[in-house]
Parts: sequence; structure tokens; C-alpha cells
Amino acid sequence: MAKDAARDNLAPGMLLAAPTLHDPNFEHSVVLLGRSGGDGALGWVINGRELMSVRELLASSELLPQGQQIPETASFASPVRLGGPVAPAAGWLVYRRGPEPLPGEMAVGSEIGVTGELAAFTALIRGQGPAVFKLLLGCAGWAPGQLEGEISAGGWLPTPVRPNLVLDASVASAWDEAYHETVGADPAAFSSQRGKA
Repeated sequence: MAKDAARDNLAPGMLLAAPTLHDPNFEHSVVLLGRSGGDGALGWVINGRELMSVRELLASSELLPQGQQIPETASFASPVRLGGPVAPAAGWLVYRRGPEPLPGEMAVGSEIGVTGELAAFTALIRGQGPAVFKLLLGCAGWAPGQLEGEISAGGWLPTPVRPNLVLDASVASAWDEAYHETVGADPAAFSSQRGKA
């Protein structure tokens, strides 16, 4: 019973890849964990590889209604990032929650929302919903007990959701910033290479 309670307490939260984790899908990644329980876990890499701009993705897809212009905002000019190796064609919006939830909104902590609903994308294109968002393609998923095993083996450091890291941190420094905020030290402090010339 305590084991199930611990598993359920992982989400909402964040996962910081251990400095020694060399899985190419997750090396130096910061994962926003939306769900965790007896049926497994679901999350999104927020500092994944850049794919193209949101504007480019929308222009090349069939998501844009006929005659609809793409808004000229920073979020639409920002890069789409790889959110994980699972379902890499599925789009996910990550944003700061407002008074009116977007269609299909999943609350990830008190401030962050995530949705993969097509109606949410349409609302954003029409200028409805949050002005600041990230668009991720794909997600990260773990089978029941898998994530807990990886955490026990030292692959991940669980931490509470930090909205500033999710939405405002530079992607290039998100992992370092997350470690510094969580443990008060840089990831290099945990490296076996420390002290070597």
C-alpha cells in the first residue's frame, strides 16, 4: 500500500535525468510528469530536440482552417520540440493554465496545463487561450513499475513541478537550472569525472 502511495505521488512532478543516464532519448532531459499510477506513467520532455517552428508545423499540416492566418506571436515563432519517443506524431500543448481550461486540459500541478486535443490547437490559432505555450511532438511513457525501477536504480531525480522551468527557462540550460534549484548544486558535482583534468 505504501508502495502505491509513493508511485501516485510522483505526478504531478518533474523528473531530472541523472548525469549518468546515457539513454539517447533522455540524456540531460527534464520531464514534466503528468500521470503516474498503477497503469504506468506519462510525461513530456520539455527540453527535447528542436524540430521546426510552430508556424512551420502548422503551415505544413492540415490543422490550419482555410483562410486562417497564423498569429504573429513569440509562441507561434518558437520551436516545436521532441517531447519523447512515444507517438512522435502526436502534438501536445504545454501552457500556464487560465480561468477557462482548454479542451482536454490535464492539470499538471496548480499552474501548468497540458492537452493534445485538436480543438485546443484550433482555439490557439484563433487567438483564444494562453498567449504563451510550448508545442511538443511525442511523449514519454513507462509501463507499470518501470519508472519506479528506473528511479530506484538512480536514473531519475523526482522533483516538484516548477512552472518557471517548464515555460520560461532557456532550453539549453533547463537541465542545469533544474538541478541547481532542486539540490543546490550543478549536475557536474555528481559526475564521476569531477576533479579530473
